[in-house]
Amino acid sequence: MTSTALRNLLSRKILYLSVISLVVGACSTEGMEFNVSDQALTQDTSQVQAAENQNAQTDETSAEDTYTQDVIPQSPTEETIQPMPEEKENKTDAELDCTQQTPPDISYWPNRSPFGDAQNLLMVDARLGAHFDFDRFVLEFDPNLSSDIAGPPDSYSIQWVSQPPIQFGSGQPIEVGGTEYLEILIHAYAYSRTSIPSEYAGPTKVQARGTLNVIEAVFGGEVEGKMVWAIGANNQTGFRVLEIPDPPRLVIDICTSASG
Repeated sequence: MTSTALRNLLSRKILYLSVISLVVGACSTEGMEFNVSDQALTQDTSQVQAAENQNAQTDETSAEDTYTQDVIPQSPTEETIQPMPEEKENKTDAELDCTQQTPPDISYWPNRSPFGDAQNLLMVDARLGAHFDFDRFVLEFDPNLSSDIAGPPDSYSIQWVSQPPIQFGSGQPIEVGGTEYLEILIHAYAYSRTSIPSEYAGPTKVQARGTLNVIEAVFGGEVEGKMVWAIGANNQTGFRVLEIPDPPRLVIDICTSASG
């Protein structure tokens, strides 16, 4: 190799080493200062705080899972047995007030009688009649022979309504004449309680001559011992409910007019 070629080779090696030194020096962090931005610090702190909150919630959830809570049972609504009042109103001779419209007459409904199933009486007849200043509707029952309670049923709701009452079973309005309607809901039976079913054989639509307010009464069916009747009338007037034993009867007297 000539001296000229040798010098050129040496020069290229020196240049290559110089470039390498410059690159290494540029990438070195020795002697440099680094400042963390406030935004980065805030983000890091938020992430740490979020992680701590999540851990705390997990701990609380675990504590709730291991803690046994006392379950308070809900009180039944439909079949609750209400305590017998010390003095139940005597409805064998209740007064009839025809000077004003009577508010709803409700006895234990929708709950059963405090006597329970012993008050489940079998309906045997329905009739309607005219009196001097009121129209009378009567529901008669057979006593429950399995108990010593003669009746009549004392769980009911009787009130004026603006639309025909709903039939039990079909959910359709009861077809009854009149422009005003007295809804009668009773805890009783329209079917035999024996092992051989026997349907109520009495009238399901009752009319009578001489009634001045009541047009007719129509039976709306029975479901699980609850039955419904609808009385169609010309006017919403005063009425009274009588509970008469021997034989068990529920009597409803409806004033012929509001003036008495």
